[in-house]
Amino acid sequence: MLQSYFSEEKILTLICKIRARIARHRSKKHLVHLLSSDERTNYHVNHKKNQEKIDEDLQLLNSILPPRRKWKTLKKQRRYINHQKIDNIKNNAESLYETIRYYKKKCPNELFIINLNNFIKDIQDSILNPNYSFTVPKIIPLSKKNQSKCRPIALYNLKDRIIISLTNKYLSEYFDTHFFSESHAFRPKRLYNGKKTVTSHHHAIDSIFKYKSDYEGKKLYVSECDISKFYDSVNHTVVKKCFKKLISQNPLNIDSNAERIFYKYLESYSFVHNVKIFNHKKYSEYWKQHKIENGYFGWIDKELKELKYYKNIHNNRIGVPQGGAISGLIANMVLHFADIELLKNNDKKLHYVRFCDDMVIIHPNKKKCENYYQIYTENLKKLKLVPHSPTKFNFHNKEIFKIFWSEETKSKSPYRWSNSYLNSTKWIGFVGYEVSFNNEIRVRKRSLKKEKLKQQNLIDLTLRSVKRGQRKSKDTIMESVCNRLIGMSVGRVNMRNYYHIENDFCWAKGFNRLSKNNHIARQLKNLDRCRYKQIARLKRELSSTNNKKEVFIPKFLFSCIPKISIFDSEEIRKELVSLKILTSRFKLTVSKYDEICEDSFKLKLSNKYIVNERLILKTLISFKDKERNINYYGKPFSYYFHLLEK
Repeated sequence: MLQSYFSEEKILTLICKIRARIARHRSKKHLVHLLSSDERTNYHVNHKKNQEKIDEDLQLLNSILPPRRKWKTLKKQRRYINHQKIDNIKNNAESLYETIRYYKKKCPNELFIINLNNFIKDIQDSILNPNYSFTVPKIIPLSKKNQSKCRPIALYNLKDRIIISLTNKYLSEYFDTHFFSESHAFRPKRLYNGKKTVTSHHHAIDSIFKYKSDYEGKKLYVSECDISKFYDSVNHTVVKKCFKKLISQNPLNIDSNAERIFYKYLESYSFVHNVKIFNHKKYSEYWKQHKIENGYFGWIDKELKELKYYKNIHNNRIGVPQGGAISGLIANMVLHFADIELLKNNDKKLHYVRFCDDMVIIHPNKKKCENYYQIYTENLKKLKLVPHSPTKFNFHNKEIFKIFWSEETKSKSPYRWSNSYLNSTKWIGFVGYEVSFNNEIRVRKRSLKKEKLKQQNLIDLTLRSVKRGQRKSKDTIMESVCNRLIGMSVGRVNMRNYYHIENDFCWAKGFNRLSKNNHIARQLKNLDRCRYKQIARLKRELSSTNNKKEVFIPKFLFSCIPKISIFDSEEIRKELVSLKILTSRFKLTVSKYDEICEDSFKLKLSNKYIVNERLILKTLISFKDKERNINYYGKPFSYYFHLLEK
């Protein structure tokens, strides 16, 4: 029953996860704010300035949850799993959950507890209400590679998001037994190869290796197919037919409320009516608001007209929301009917893998591979989908490989996969990996480019913020940025735990099937080299601005002078403040530094320290010029390349 998925505990757990993600997003902004004194990086100030623009969801969360400072700290045994610290999102979600439990027990009359109980009750009533419908989602344009062409992300309000997410869990588990086992995206925990697991792109690669082991040394033929704008072009009538057909094939009765919510989800959005309208000139303010010059949402109206699917596109409801939880299930439901048509022949030599709308067909016979590709694309057209036109390859020169690996080449007609240099390729690419005929594995070039761009963007953001106003010393900034780069790449590792800790929530986690070979070794060393260059750039550019900034004078600085104790050093520093050589915060400004560098300058200290005045002045000047020499990146545990040793 759907109601069991909407228990108080499950709704509360999901609310806590949503709030924890917001906290994570804020912490990233806060890390920049800690380094820069520029008001534009201070999200606390900006938040107050834009009070009227605060997101409605955030206002609602603030009214139903305790403030951040009241959250309980989890006990140590709950913060660690197998001696490894849990990630921030999980830690914050569990911390918030425990706080709410505490207040429900000890202070049930707290205003936020009353509001929370009412909100949960409202959700539970709404799923049973036949008149309930979703509000039209807010459309957020997502620009790819800073281009004008954007992808529409649909953002539902908090209540709708919770209902959609929990209904999706129910429907996914209800339909999952129907789906093809080698379809790996958007699946719930299921039995796969004898283990209960949530399958991912890693399992798709594992299945290719497993199939390849049965044809060791024998040539194979591969074809790839990608659907053009799947989420933006899928037809609602087709979705409903597939939905009804799967229900009729299931021996279990579907909950009528879940069925109604599914149809309401489709009614809430259509690409033609909710997204395409923003491409008109009258919506220029929309693009200015999102800071995208000449922005537009790309679509395939020409291709749809050429295929003659519709007499009038504007009279049809087309497209499902990207960002809505049920959309992933819709992809599996619709493409399931293309899967079963392809697999009808029960050809044991055929290997077919699909990850959402990307698929690969492998077969030892070229004609059969071509035939299966045709069957698949024909069935896509029956479902009113638009497969990318396939590119044929004749590997007679190196220029062909540029086209083969190009991002513009989406679908590929059957090509030979073997060790031979005669009209064949040694490597095939799928879901971010590249697999060789010799069972070697490496990362796809575009995945490497994305990681390098992330490194560069972090350094650019730091430099932009710091140049407008520097709050911390150069060394603090360097250490902070280096730790973030390490966290992004190989996770939260250090010298004590790097060898046995799991590389969670980082780039390495997305490629945990890598094995040691010359190709991946070169790629990972290249990533290390790129990261080192970015750190060197940060250090160089900080040095060029560092001399213009004021310098903090530590209280024990003068204790290096003979017969000056640490207590005397502190007294000297206080005297320098009273003489207005240092600021009240013990900082030496650029103007004062220039003044004390003059030959005729005298400090005019008290009689106790006047004997050492020359040495005190020399120490002060040399400290301003001095730059600590720290090797920020000489940490073997932080290298991408070290992943191969693990």
